[in-house]
Amino acid sequence: MISAEAVGWKVGGAHILDDVSLTVGAGELLGIIGPNGAGKSSFVNILSGVTRPSSGRITLQDRDVTGSSATRRARMGLARSFQTSALFDGLSAGENVRLAVQAAGTAPFSPFRAAGSATSTVIESLLTRVRMPGRVRTLARDLSHGDRRKLELAMALASEPAVLLLDEPMAGVSAEDVDGLTEIIGEVRDSGVAVAMVEHHMHVVLGLADRVAVLHHGQLLAVGVPTEVTADERVQQAYLGEAL
Repeated sequence: MISAEAVGWKVGGAHILDDVSLTVGAGELLGIIGPNGAGKSSFVNILSGVTRPSSGRITLQDRDVTGSSATRRARMGLARSFQTSALFDGLSAGENVRLAVQAAGTAPFSPFRAAGSATSTVIESLLTRVRMPGRVRTLARDLSHGDRRKLELAMALASEPAVLLLDEPMAGVSAEDVDGLTEIIGEVRDSGVAVAMVEHHMHVVLGLADRVAVLHHGQLLAVGVPTEVTADERVQQAYLGEAL
């Protein structure tokens, strides 16, 4: 569904990413891990179109999108989340999702257009999907961090994406909310969406991922099923003996 072929990205003379090739298929979850500064978020930015690579190629559903904008890729079926929350805090959970639903539609976008009955049904469905039924009128600023992450997922799913990129979805989430978010992400994968997820919570990655890719100093160190990757001596050395 999405593929990176020999992707490189340089800033000045520094190689942030160097010859990285990865693919994610429909109904597959690829976990992307690596020490801090390994280039994980930079790679997600290149996949999503926020950053253009210095070399290599990105394909989305077999179409070359290397030079396409993030907006164009979104229209082609790609959605993403960010490390930090990106919500309208002064709006309710339902209004945040409404904006995402309307932005994904074919009608001219207007933040002032009220939700019709069909849109309201979609909003309720999306909030229920992320375990937030009955929270339509709750202001985003009043949500726990875990529920804010769930709301961001609902907004990302509003476009019915074929590919979902998640950049540290568990960041800042309390321990009691991690399992719920993990279940939701697993259900998205099981629905046929291709998911690429950067995450530092290793138990989440190892429990969810069909394959794991390890980036280190901007290069692809290893890729394979979780048991293969965690047994790789190079991976263990990259983490300086941290438990994987």
